[in-house]
Amino acid sequence: MSKTYAEALKWASLLLTKDGIDPDGARYVLMTRADFTPSQLILHRQDLMPETRWQQFQQDVERLRQFEPAQYIVGVAPFFGELFKVTPAVLIPRFETEELVAWVAEEQRTAQTGLDLGTGSGAIGLTLARKLPQTTMTLSDVSPEALAVAKQNAKEQQVAVQFTVSDLFAALPARYDFVVTNLPYIAPEETPVMDQSTLRYEPKLALFAGHHGLAVFEQFVAALPQHLTAGGAAYLEFGYRQEPALRELFAKQLPQAQVTFRRDMADHPRMAKLQF
Repeated sequence: MSKTYAEALKWASLLLTKDGIDPDGARYVLMTRADFTPSQLILHRQDLMPETRWQQFQQDVERLRQFEPAQYIVGVAPFFGELFKVTPAVLIPRFETEELVAWVAEEQRTAQTGLDLGTGSGAIGLTLARKLPQTTMTLSDVSPEALAVAKQNAKEQQVAVQFTVSDLFAALPARYDFVVTNLPYIAPEETPVMDQSTLRYEPKLALFAGHHGLAVFEQFVAALPQHLTAGGAAYLEFGYRQEPALRELFAKQLPQAQVTFRRDMADHPRMAKLQF
């Protein structure tokens, strides 16, 4: 027998909370399946759910109970006002990364070329392509499967960009006015304290890096100067405990760069800019 939307959410919340899982995922899948805004969900909270939607919701909650991310269950994730297709081939875009994109968009209004390195779903690069229409954006990823998702998002959003399969800069001989990247930065030894949904379902290639999470940063900074135009800049996201190590790395490997660190909305150091 079907339930009202309010009853369904209460049922899901009790189940998920008992399992130690954030019940917000149930609200997200329900709203996405029904194509509701938050206000519409409130408006329809006492309406009886269609039987097929109630059956689907029960299946979705069972998947949530296995720690599967809500965004993978419904196949989309929000970022900067758009819905991006996501699959387990790509990381789920995080709201914190919107701050990195806003920083780039604010400062790079005259840039002619930009590179989103390790694009995943394309959330960063496609958003910047919309916000910086004068900039020719290139989106690259080492994973062809990830790049296929980014291409689908570009097609659905009708955004024109260039795509390249590349391990960091290996297949990218050009120079760019700016490079933006969210590199893998989680140390394998942090696995015991990680969120189970991330650990079980998101692509490890995009999450983990050796040498205490710094290995990919080290490769990146070694090649970076050869891929920026004169006066170019790079913008990076990193783990909130990595600022001291990155300061040391940047000072040693890129003494010619002016380095700026920024904190995120939770007041954690999470972003850096390297200005050449």
